[in-house]
Amino acid sequence: MVGCGAPASEAAPPTRAGSLSVFEAELFYQTVGVGEPVVVVHGGPGLDHSYLRPWFGPLAETNQAIFYDQRGLGASRAVVNAASLSMERYLTDIDRIREHVAQREKITLLAHSWGAIPALLYATERPERLEALILVAPVEPGSRFREQTDENQLARRDSVDLAAIDSIRGTPEFAAREAEAISQVFFHVFRGTFADGSVADSLLRLSLHERTARQGQLVASLLMTPLQGLDFWDLLGEIEIPVLIVHGAQDPIPTEMVEAMNEALPDSRLIRIDGSGHFPFIEKPAPFWDGVREFLQRRPREGP
Repeated sequence: MVGCGAPASEAAPPTRAGSLSVFEAELFYQTVGVGEPVVVVHGGPGLDHSYLRPWFGPLAETNQAIFYDQRGLGASRAVVNAASLSMERYLTDIDRIREHVAQREKITLLAHSWGAIPALLYATERPERLEALILVAPVEPGSRFREQTDENQLARRDSVDLAAIDSIRGTPEFAAREAEAISQVFFHVFRGTFADGSVADSLLRLSLHERTARQGQLVASLLMTPLQGLDFWDLLGEIEIPVLIVHGAQDPIPTEMVEAMNEALPDSRLIRIDGSGHFPFIEKPAPFWDGVREFLQRRPREGP
């Protein structure tokens, strides 16, 4: 997805792009900027990194931001079956990005929304390979707050968005999984997660990659079916690396959930951003990046 209206930096930071072969997949990646690498894990499941890219210029001013598309999505090709699309493969993909793109023994992960699930699992299974973890609007690692989350999401969707979604889903373009139609559905779904819908109207422009539009739903189903009922709240206490949680105060994800997550993690800090929902880097970029920069600056630097 692409967000138009993002602030442009005065001088474009150095970028490079490429692909990695990993277990029946070709992972697309792009690096922006220089400095200590931060690997960005996009949300979903069934999306790609491009909805984040226009808004993450400030990260590239101080660090090397490493974006990648999860397998089978965006510009990343993959065999679409249950063996290829598994959480174990997702964790291995992060490891290969760490090894071959970041080229570090340890990395910092920055995960948005559902991306918190693979990021937290990576932290529980490979803690020695992480320097720190930044969770932006994280989803719950279980189901304790699921009912409250569902109620909040339904309450936040207005009749205009619901009518638009129903209308688009009835078109031949949606049935054919055309990128424009699928992008418009996601726009109206995401609009309800903003604190102010007019901000989404002004700034959020979604343009899904054709592969994401075509097979994102299938990828999500294959990945998530084995994870039904997954609950690893009890494992959070084993994550000893520093963690930053950034939560928009008006996010449909309950504040009580992120407070419980912050309490469960041994070395965690929670930042709540007023006037923001699920996309604080779009709605309130100044306090968002101030908090992220402060956290990154406190982390010890690793040599090459």
